[in-house]
Amino acid sequence: METPLIDKKHFNRIRRHLPQQKSRKRVSDRFVISGIFWIIKNGAAWRQLPEFYGKWTTVYSRFKRWSKAGIFEKIFRIFAKRVDKKCFAMIDSTYLKVHRTAASMACSDSDRHIGKSRGGLTSKLHLLCNEFGLPIDFLITGGEVHDVKPAPELISRNRMTGLIADKAYGSAKVRSLLSRHRRKCCIPAKSNAKTKIGHDQNTYKKRHRIENMFARIKDLKGLALRTSRCAHTFTSAVSLALIFLFF
Repeated sequence: METPLIDKKHFNRIRRHLPQQKSRKRVSDRFVISGIFWIIKNGAAWRQLPEFYGKWTTVYSRFKRWSKAGIFEKIFRIFAKRVDKKCFAMIDSTYLKVHRTAASMACSDSDRHIGKSRGGLTSKLHLLCNEFGLPIDFLITGGEVHDVKPAPELISRNRMTGLIADKAYGSAKVRSLLSRHRRKCCIPAKSNAKTKIGHDQNTYKKRHRIENMFARIKDLKGLALRTSRCAHTFTSAVSLALIFLFF
């Protein structure tokens, strides 16, 4: 397998937000970040990490420590703040299959964000991005949670001129929330809706960009099939994958 190293230019954008190194002999954070992404990309076990990145125990322990401290999620939030939000935003969700070991073994987190759906044990990634396909915000829930439930939280805490979404988000609650914040709504009416509400079809065509983003995320085997037992490690893996979308 290839052993790519994160570009120096990109790593420097991340490094300033990482905890300070205390030892000169410590393995470079550039190799650690690259090693973590290698695990996420290939969906491999930590013991399979190539020696090129350093000892797997070193990379794993640093990833776990940073995950508990919420470092990766904080870095993602910093990057997301710089995204252009004076435009339409898009919201959608996707299922992430859960490996049996992620649900069967002990974990310190009380809520793992794992639930039962038609596809078995799954997690669900709820994602908000701008109309140019750059991530703005996300939430992870169990697979049984309906798309519309986390939507108000994602919409309320982020700026946008309007929202593009599919029929699943066409509830009265979401529409009234957008209207209250004076944001445009580009959501098709449900087939069983009593009142048919129109939408701009040309604007709606941009929605494919969030689907393209999900495709790129699911190219990473470690996310397409979740093997992380704890919610904080899985959240960190998702955060790191979204950070790499900015490069």
